[in-house]
Amino acid sequence: MLNRLFSCDSRCAIFTTVTLLCSLTLMQIPASAADVLQMSDGLRSLEMVEIGAPGNLPDDNGLGAVPYAYKISKYEVTAAQFAEFLRAKASKTDPYDLRSNNMEETGGCGITRKGNKGAYEYTLADDLANCPVNQVNFWDACRFVNWLQNGQGDADTETGAYTLKGYTGEIGIKIHRNPGAKWFLPNENEWYKAAYFDPKKPDGPGYWNYPTRSDTRPGRDLLGANSANYFDGTYLDEAKRLTPVGAFSRVRNAFGTCDQAGNVLEMTETLMTPPFLRSLWGGSWGTKDAGVNVRSYNRDITSRSESELLGFRVASVVAGGENGVAVPSGDSVSPSPAADQVAEPAFARRPWRDPLTGKPFFPMGWYIWDCNVSELDEMQREKCNVVLYVNSQTDIDEKDEQLAENLPRMIEFLDQAHQRGLKVLMQCAWHQAFRDEVPEFQARVVKFVQAVKDHPGLMGYQLFDEPEYQGGSGSLGQHLNEKMLQLPDALRRTKEAIRAVDTNPNHVIQVVFNLVPLSSWMEFLPAVDGFQIDRYPIWNGAPYLAQEGDWGPLVMAWSCAHGAKEVRFRNHLNPVPVMQGVGSGHNENGVEDDGNWWRNPTYEETRYMAYSSLTAGGWGFLHWIRNSSCADIKRNVTRLQAEFHQLMPALQMSYENPPFTVRHGHMGIKRSFLVDCVPDISTLTLEDQDNYYLIASNNSGKLEDIAFRMKLPKLKGDGARSVSVLNEDWSRSLTYDPATEEWVIAKHKMAFGDINVWVISKSE
Repeated sequence: MLNRLFSCDSRCAIFTTVTLLCSLTLMQIPASAADVLQMSDGLRSLEMVEIGAPGNLPDDNGLGAVPYAYKISKYEVTAAQFAEFLRAKASKTDPYDLRSNNMEETGGCGITRKGNKGAYEYTLADDLANCPVNQVNFWDACRFVNWLQNGQGDADTETGAYTLKGYTGEIGIKIHRNPGAKWFLPNENEWYKAAYFDPKKPDGPGYWNYPTRSDTRPGRDLLGANSANYFDGTYLDEAKRLTPVGAFSRVRNAFGTCDQAGNVLEMTETLMTPPFLRSLWGGSWGTKDAGVNVRSYNRDITSRSESELLGFRVASVVAGGENGVAVPSGDSVSPSPAADQVAEPAFARRPWRDPLTGKPFFPMGWYIWDCNVSELDEMQREKCNVVLYVNSQTDIDEKDEQLAENLPRMIEFLDQAHQRGLKVLMQCAWHQAFRDEVPEFQARVVKFVQAVKDHPGLMGYQLFDEPEYQGGSGSLGQHLNEKMLQLPDALRRTKEAIRAVDTNPNHVIQVVFNLVPLSSWMEFLPAVDGFQIDRYPIWNGAPYLAQEGDWGPLVMAWSCAHGAKEVRFRNHLNPVPVMQGVGSGHNENGVEDDGNWWRNPTYEETRYMAYSSLTAGGWGFLHWIRNSSCADIKRNVTRLQAEFHQLMPALQMSYENPPFTVRHGHMGIKRSFLVDCVPDISTLTLEDQDNYYLIASNNSGKLEDIAFRMKLPKLKGDGARSVSVLNEDWSRSLTYDPATEEWVIAKHKMAFGDINVWVISKSE
């Protein structure tokens, strides 16, 4: 009877009646049929609906295209269904912690475990039995679908759709959908299509904004045809927070699924750009987004995270469709190509441009706190060309007198910098004027920009430093989301206000991001024209960032690689330089070991950051130097900047269009961290009037037999010659292979973190 009453064809009055009939007592989960898809009376079965229309086009955001038919569960996996799984696989022991104690807390799904190890019993509150399971992590969900794939009962949870072999760590990219999987978690495209695509949309096949067949924000009326369980100043159900699956009985999307808007955030098989964080969709009872077609904000939910807001639904192949689903995971790993098929990835290369000439501009300089002429003189001696000015001379939020005082000081700083050949990127917090709707503050912003926009020393505007931290941490709930939804919009409106006054397209408008693997910085890209990544090396024990012995700089290289891919699809973005630190004297907040996270970068690490940013990220570099009296910093700055200046003509001449391609035989080496995120060897090719340059970055382990193959059309003759490494005292032979018309640098060694800049003379 309960199973029929809770169907999606029932009405709110029936739902209310059922709710009143339910008591708060706990009941023993009754035994069910061997097939978990068929639950006992009163409990939702795991119904599946087919998602057809294969080969559909993607939405405007690039999501939703799926070339095959598949099935997805009509409802989110329920507490009763998961309890059945626990009874089958965790009745004696629970080695993978499938059941969380938090399931009993407010907002939890009510699964309780009684008894001792060897004889566990699982019960649940009867009014939560048909609510979605929560307080589960991604690996719990993977083990659930493995159990489905292998026939339920006492079936194996470690093989099947996913080969887990006991893994429960944070690094989600380690595990991928296996070929031949019949049950699996939907990847981002599969989930998105099921939620938003409608092949019979009135104006032709396309996508709705919400998974309720509507472009209008849902309400919360259980009788409504466009409704969902989300936070709207209050919780829909203040006691349970969750609603039974299918409770919004008139709401279904085009294919017949329920609750893809609200109730619980649903984990997908796809990873967000950072290599640990899960892609979450659909909104929840504790978030305000109501299931809009934007990936849910996630700052810290990894594959092993649990939350009262997290649940999942499952997917499967259609009958006879096993061969049509060839590992359609959003983050699957492609097989390593053969050595003769290796090619460098095509990145969008967009250097900054000089605001006065429009020519490529490769910034190299310090950031500075105040108008200190002696420091500007020192930057001039080091041949810097830009300074990030972070003092409060752009503060104009309080009153007109503040504008009258600070604006002349800023113009004086611009004058002093310009006299020394430096351009100024000035940091400002003007977004507050647009976030808080303060007209007089907005007017002061316009006056400030009008006064500086034509100054020859102006490089641009830095709107924010580390916006990803402004929402707080440790929660997916409504308060965090509310702040994070406000900030990108405030930055976007700030940018629009500046552009309305300052029409020079080469004046940069950007933000700075930090701790990239923890950041959801992609949300901010539509709001700005460019961004930097601020990265310092960290201790190996820092969570997320330097696991299993890898350097903080490798996180930088990884960030650049994914950032470059993102830039390729966002034509509005200006170049994306990188903020870096150098020197063994760096400390954070005056504490050399700040909370056991930060450590002092060596010169070699900083050089790796700079060059791997060029090769792996492919869009430019920005080498900010923290001004300090530390002798080590000054030595390292001088040494690294001198090398950059040697390459500056080649960077300016050929950075956007590298003059030749490179092949090597080491693509696809697997690492335990950042697996397949950064090619093992990444390269950048340049030329100036006299030389070709091959910059090679080793992002992997020790390699004994590297041999680069290149086509170099401007080399004179075809005789063997010697090529050397810039500023190092070793060389190798360069020979011509007539069979492939390639030049080959003889085999040599590289250790992880090595940077070699090969200088290849065009003359014989």
